[in-house]
Amino acid sequence: MCLAVRRSQSVNDPQSLSHMSDQIEISVRIRFRDLQHPQTSNENRFVCAVYENDSDNEDRWNLVGCSKPVTRQSSTIKFRDRFPLRYVFEKYQLIRINICSYNARASPTRLANNSIGACIFKLDELTGSFGLQLRKALHREVSIGTAMNAHRSLPSPVGGITITGCIPDKEQPIVIQFCGKSLEKKDFIWDETAVFFRVYRIEEDPMGEEDDQRVMLYESEAIKNHSHPQWKAFSLPTREVADDRNRLLEVWVFYRDVDNTEAVIGKFLTTYAKMKYGAGPDNVYNVINETKKQQKKNYDNSGRFELTKFTDVSFYSFLDYIVSGTQLHFEIAVDFSGHEQFSASERTKFDTDFILAMRAMGEIIRDYSPNRLFPAFGFGAKVPPMFQESHEFCLNFSMDPACRGLDGVTEAYRKAAQLIRSADQSFYAPIINYVTRLAQQHASGLHYHVLAIFTTGRTIDDYKDTLAALLSAAEASLSIILIGIGNGDFTHFQKLCAKKKHSPRDAVEFVEFSEVFDTSESISDNKKRICEQTLHSIPRHFLQHMHGKGIAAKPPIQVCRSPLFHSSFLIPDRPTEFHLDEIPSRFPEIIHPVRTDRRGSDSHYLVDLEDRMRNFLTVKVPERSHSALQTSREQYQRRMQERRKAANS
Repeated sequence: MCLAVRRSQSVNDPQSLSHMSDQIEISVRIRFRDLQHPQTSNENRFVCAVYENDSDNEDRWNLVGCSKPVTRQSSTIKFRDRFPLRYVFEKYQLIRINICSYNARASPTRLANNSIGACIFKLDELTGSFGLQLRKALHREVSIGTAMNAHRSLPSPVGGITITGCIPDKEQPIVIQFCGKSLEKKDFIWDETAVFFRVYRIEEDPMGEEDDQRVMLYESEAIKNHSHPQWKAFSLPTREVADDRNRLLEVWVFYRDVDNTEAVIGKFLTTYAKMKYGAGPDNVYNVINETKKQQKKNYDNSGRFELTKFTDVSFYSFLDYIVSGTQLHFEIAVDFSGHEQFSASERTKFDTDFILAMRAMGEIIRDYSPNRLFPAFGFGAKVPPMFQESHEFCLNFSMDPACRGLDGVTEAYRKAAQLIRSADQSFYAPIINYVTRLAQQHASGLHYHVLAIFTTGRTIDDYKDTLAALLSAAEASLSIILIGIGNGDFTHFQKLCAKKKHSPRDAVEFVEFSEVFDTSESISDNKKRICEQTLHSIPRHFLQHMHGKGIAAKPPIQVCRSPLFHSSFLIPDRPTEFHLDEIPSRFPEIIHPVRTDRRGSDSHYLVDLEDRMRNFLTVKVPERSHSALQTSREQYQRRMQERRKAANS
């Protein structure tokens, strides 16, 4: 028997995986029948260059990578290279793709001189597209301004391009814990031995001609307690133990003497499928010593092993939830208390700073909103017509606080600022409670809210109620960002955000605008810094909520983020198999829908698509199977032989 020893790449601190950087890889394909260029008839080799930019400055394009030259052999060219990109939620990420004719003498930095066509898009467009696939038009000349402004007319396209995204596989460990019962000792009065175990993966020879291999995955710590040892929980990569659902795992139990001499107590077999049923009678194992079993007639076992913990640890990143269709909602609230004491210059500065910060945040979050409607509120004001003091009113003075787009919020704020009178007090709890109720009304896992509260730093007159409201908000799918504008005293806001010891999770942050805004820099650079400071904590808040509630990310098959239809509704939270074989042949537009917008609402398209997908998307939920509890070597070999016969036939 061949014994191969290999240490498992287990995760010592699984929680650290949730803070890993989000990565996405893109690949590019073009069709020559769509590409109209005077040189295409003579050009046979092409390259693809990918650039990224985090601003609207044309001089800041950075080369991500350049593909190997591809020879034209058919009407379709697919560049096999994948270009890795780091996804950052709080950044404005622009991607430019240039398709160029290949010139062996040209350096990668001069590829643009041979450009046939180019396109510019936001990375958020790709992460929100159906199946992580985006179709764009190629233009000979394209700028950031023309590409991002839908109102500007672009020149006629010279071709078409398909961009496909792929999220690299992440480590998905499983956490296991064993305890022993009545394990045999050495036949000495003073027994100083320690007991430990090793976990092996059994790899069967595919031809069945040689002995099985044992690959060691884990070795436990040694414990000087044979009667009831309880070992620490350990983690194993899922790919090591569950590449085959019935992959046999063999656990060998040893004792180690004071002089480091080792001897076998016994062993037993198990599988990932069997351990998945968790602690209970199905996962109590007899530790068998083969030598003693052959020598003793009445031999039963050399002790028992019990599974006390088994957990599939799925560390979904922020991007995993976004591509599965999670919607972000942006709410704005403004504290008007004390505004009447402002001078004209102070009032103008507050208005300018508020609009700049609100638009900077909104221009990032709006790409994750279903319909770009943003509820906006005011408090700390006396509102017309009776000018009664109010701490929860709609900024647009209607029954519905939703404003259409960021321009709608700006217009509503300017009108409200002219009509209202400042109050002497400011209560924050009513607005926080209102948005918390909004968050609680939505389906868990598919919606997340971000509330931005703009304040001048006046005293919080309902401090205890506000603290209680923040604790309640921490239970909901909600993050709260407090932005202090002006030269007020924000000490009490910093103390409020620091009181997190009773909170189930971190859900509130404070940012002082004067520490972020730099008058010596451009508006574009300031907006970039505002987004980084105000939104960088949102992914952390988001993951704490999702992981704390045990919400898993769904597969990235969403159509668009529309309130009318969300394809994630079709996916239950338990393990499933999806059979989509019939969809591409019968409805190719479902896999490659022609969409000119991104996440906008399109009722007739979505309703029609929902009906068709429900007819052809079938879900099979695996049931508890007795075969999963069969772990003998003969049963395992019998299953493998049946599989080989089926494959050969």
